[in-house]
Amino acid sequence: MDGGVVANRRVSFFDGWSWKEKLWLAFVLVFQTVMWAINRETVFMLIMTLTSSLNLVLGAKGKVVGLYFAIINSAMYAYSCLGVPLYGEVMYNVLYSIPVSIIAIVLWKKHTSKDGEIQFRTMNRKVLVTTVVITLNSIFVYTKILEWMGGSFAFMDSLTTVVSVIASMLYLMRYSEQWLMWVIVNALSIVMWIFVLASGDQSALLIIIMKAVNLCNSSYGYYNWKRISKKLEENKQ
Repeated sequence: MDGGVVANRRVSFFDGWSWKEKLWLAFVLVFQTVMWAINRETVFMLIMTLTSSLNLVLGAKGKVVGLYFAIINSAMYAYSCLGVPLYGEVMYNVLYSIPVSIIAIVLWKKHTSKDGEIQFRTMNRKVLVTTVVITLNSIFVYTKILEWMGGSFAFMDSLTTVVSVIASMLYLMRYSEQWLMWVIVNALSIVMWIFVLASGDQSALLIIIMKAVNLCNSSYGYYNWKRISKKLEENKQ
């Protein structure tokens, strides 16, 4: 392939990125790699943490390619949760997150601008209230199911899983507010994996770090999507 074409594609991909955003992406990848080396974990754990960060950093910028990393990360994270066991997380990632990411790749491409960014939208009050009601009821029901299955940390597992499911649906529909739910998911996941770490699983430390980075990415994702969706609404007027 012609070198000039490759260079142009690279420039086009990062078009619209500020130097701070590029620096953040580089920092996240280097930081995750350094922490992996310090903890002397497996290559499996390195790939899992890096794909998680790439998924969220690129997703925050509205890049469809982030969804490909999401599929890889979901499969690997589900495998990690299986050993705890966190059945809610396993079922969410295998039965829901991966299929949703595949569907999102198809649907998002229909709402993508020429520079590869997604056209976002904002929730109205009716959608917001409905989302809250469905989320609270689902958490209660799923907690009972996980307790019946004998899973560990049933309530926390249900909470993170249900909120993740709802957030994924909003993600699929391109709502900016889904990032706020990911902020909640990542914050709760940190608490849950601290419990796992306290139970003696030392590999949980790298996942805690991964979730902390994800928390920062989710916060920025909300800011950036909200900014872009507002800009799109102003352009329509």
